[in-house]
Amino acid sequence: MIFRPAIPTRKESIIMISLRRFMPLVVVFSLAACGDTASKGKPVHSEPAVENSTQDSRPVQNVFFEAGGFAPFVMSDTDNRPSGFGIDLVNAIGDKQGFRTNYIPHPFTGMLEDLGKGADIAVAAITVTDERKAMVDFTNPHFDTSMALIVPEDSPITSIGDVKGKNIAVVVGTVGEPGLAKLQGGKGIITRTPSVWAATREVMRKNVDGAFADAGPLNYYANTYKEQKLRVISDGSSAKNHYALAVTKGKTELLNKLNQGLEQIKADGTYDKIYQKWFPTDQGKPTPAPAK
Repeated sequence: MIFRPAIPTRKESIIMISLRRFMPLVVVFSLAACGDTASKGKPVHSEPAVENSTQDSRPVQNVFFEAGGFAPFVMSDTDNRPSGFGIDLVNAIGDKQGFRTNYIPHPFTGMLEDLGKGADIAVAAITVTDERKAMVDFTNPHFDTSMALIVPEDSPITSIGDVKGKNIAVVVGTVGEPGLAKLQGGKGIITRTPSVWAATREVMRKNVDGAFADAGPLNYYANTYKEQKLRVISDGSSAKNHYALAVTKGKTELLNKLNQGLEQIKADGTYDKIYQKWFPTDQGKPTPAPAK
């Protein structure tokens, strides 16, 4: 299933506030949070939570998922029913480790801080950082990605270095924001948006020259909206961002279960099937992290 957020009209203004943060201090896990409009701007609710099974004797693990969405990692419909790569991943791990999941929508902002208060697992496009390690425990990485640029197919931009002097969209509060500023070196315009989808949408509208974000969602949007004729330029020189599940600090037994389950689904091919479901093309596909 390919999730296609609706493209709003050009009259819609760019929301200049961050709905998510990748880093708890200066930058965000991307993710995470992301208030990605891939959720079509649906309101955030603390209820209802969504269980993946209603007739199951296995113990329940409450899981926070990013209510705003970050396609294709975590998304939700109007009833806050979650879907996406991360959701399938957690469900598969639960199947291997003997627990079922009860999903609770939560905005990315404050998600990690609230672990232990109603849920012990958080799923989103959560980047592992040293700052966050002081707050929560992380599983082994389940996905690696690097920064990239999405531009119109006919754009003269051919490399990441070409952002100097250009108007480039970026998600406010993410690791991409300071990265773009460094690349531009003060020469160019930075258009800040609340999500990767909002940034990509500005490229589609021709309001900016490109958008700078994690390669994973950019490739997803380029492949999903082929009629928009978008091109993704990867930054091979940038450090990898590692996505992982966040766990309440000190929940060692749960952390071990999640890591063991991750290894199991990678060993039996389940991970690959989930990956192909959400990233069906080989072109520019992100590199999944190996089980460790």
